Amino acid sequence: MLSRCCAYGITLNKDKFVVATPQVNFCGYMISPEGITADEEKVKAIRDFPAPTNLTNLRSFMGLVSQLADFTPEIATTAQPLCLLMSPKHSFIWTPDHEQTFNNVKKALFAPPVLAPFDPTLPIVI
Repeated sequence: MLSRCCAYGITLNKDKFVVATPQVNFCGYMISPEGITADEEKVKAIRDFPAPTNLTNLRSFMGLVSQLADFTPEIATTAQPLCLLMSPKHSFIWTPDHEQTFNNVKKALFAPPVLAPFDPTLPIVI
């Protein structure tokens, strides 16, 4: 592998390069033989995120949430009131309903499930 990297001019960062490890953190996901899970740092960032006070803070929060939305299917419907608040047609007015939605979105992401790799020996249900 190293000779191919050298042959094609690929530079590796010695601080980030890891070989033969049982799990790796990649783009906000923890990848292991058991499957793909959300990186604990991302989940912690969402859990500790304060209630948005302006549109920029809300967009930051929703960006974090969208990265982990694949782990929890109900996020899209749960976060809908917050998405509407980001629309240019609406002014940013944080209400108790938005606060409740914000907390519900955070709760849905506290313990995201493990996304297991496809196993062709298991039954497929659609």
